[in-house]
Amino acid sequence: MRHSLSGIKKGRHSDFKIVFEKTEMAETFAPFITDFVNWEPPFDLYVIDDTIIINMELPGVKTEDILIYVARYFVIVSGTKENPVNLTTGDNIVFHNFEISYGRFERRIDLPLPIEIRRGKYLLENGILTIKFPVEKERIIPIEDGTDE
Repeated sequence: MRHSLSGIKKGRHSDFKIVFEKTEMAETFAPFITDFVNWEPPFDLYVIDDTIIINMELPGVKTEDILIYVARYFVIVSGTKENPVNLTTGDNIVFHNFEISYGRFERRIDLPLPIEIRRGKYLLENGILTIKFPVEKERIIPIEDGTDE
């Protein structure tokens, strides 16, 4: 059974901040890496035919608050999830339960196969970030034996 990528629109830089390995933009990724990460979002990774698919739970996160770093063998998704309640109001707040994760998040996802990094498709819908990459095609380079016949 073949699955189509047509339901996913290719991400534009105005929608997602995407940084590719080995580009001048990769240096812009460095300031986003910190030692302090509040939480790691859960994800699923699977391969269908020649496509690697990642689904990551990011409820309450806005597209513009996500940065995706793409390399041949891994992807890093990072960003910030803002708390919808302003906790700096100075009001007397008593927490009775505090389970939802907020703040800075980051998740490195190692891929089972190399990907074509510039052909990714990205969609954030209903709190699920879906990323799809085609698997890099195998390149066969013919080798000559060096003898003249």
